[in-house]
Amino acid sequence: MKLDLLRDKLGFRPLVILEDRTIDICSVYAGDRMSDLLAAASGSTLLVTHLTNHGIVRLIDLMDVPALCFLNGVHPDQDVLYSAKENETFLFTSPYDMYETCGRLFQLLNQH
Repeated sequence: MKLDLLRDKLGFRPLVILEDRTIDICSVYAGDRMSDLLAAASGSTLLVTHLTNHGIVRLIDLMDVPALCFLNGVHPDQDVLYSAKENETFLFTSPYDMYETCGRLFQLLNQH
């Protein structure tokens, strides 16, 4: 599914505005362990996490992740935003918790 459609249908608020690119999201991985996020990262995976620390900056710098979604309306610090912009990684925040966000993603992705 196209990232912009997914974002709009689920009400994710963009945190980093990039030139509008068409990105296909083929999988979603949700978790809070950095090692699991690194293992799941790919050029077509949306990562969903509570983590907003400097480890996320390293993940963005090292991996080809098209998008990250933070939970509960959390807004990361400036270092994370800067790294995402430099690496052309879309950042969003979901107004929902992990359970609700993943449930909505599951429903939406299984409709197509």
